[in-house]
Amino acid sequence: MDNNKQIAINRREATLKKLGFWNIDHCKGLPLIEDYKLCKSEDQICKRFIASLFSSMLACDYLQDRDFYKTDGKKITEQAIVEFGLKNYLFPDEKKVLVECDERVAVNVSWTVECSYSLAWVLGLITTEEMEAPGEPEGDHGLFQFIQPFHNFEDFKASCNLRQPSEIMDMLDLYYNYHWACVDNRLNPDTNCGELNEEVVMERRKALEWLICKDKNWDSISLDT
Repeated sequence: MDNNKQIAINRREATLKKLGFWNIDHCKGLPLIEDYKLCKSEDQICKRFIASLFSSMLACDYLQDRDFYKTDGKKITEQAIVEFGLKNYLFPDEKKVLVECDERVAVNVSWTVECSYSLAWVLGLITTEEMEAPGEPEGDHGLFQFIQPFHNFEDFKASCNLRQPSEIMDMLDLYYNYHWACVDNRLNPDTNCGELNEEVVMERRKALEWLICKDKNWDSISLDT
């Protein structure tokens, strides 16, 4: 057996222990996640985190307070785009939130705050325990506290501590299994998915998959289970 295969087996065994702790069922035939290389640089990850967080919160403003969205919400987001150099890092729907937003776009982008949560973990801003625990939608999860002290990209980047690829693969394996449990529970209620929220899990997994995928836009990434 080659070393990569053994690493993947060990990774899955560790994942199954965590699933057992959270009382979450698993699929014995779910493919292993072997070692992938990160396809995104630290700069790309940092900028994606900031862009996603501001965009998702502006989308929430659109849904919850249209007057604030049109005034302060847009102003704050546009200022962040300039300060952190995000213009070329926005995804198509994030650009629409700024200029031609509608209900569908706003709902889709608002959920990507959970992608931001994953990237906050990847950048060492939140703990592994926080990332592993089943989560519910909770606004911005307090993530703005990691950006507010800074007004330029380099200072923010210096505050981050990018996790090792092996840690990221471990977390991706866990969320792959989380996602399977959520989907199977929807199809077969006898499958126990514990306290997992499928939308939260899917968005957090999407951000982790984006790291190892050559696609620039995470909305085009396959999330099969």
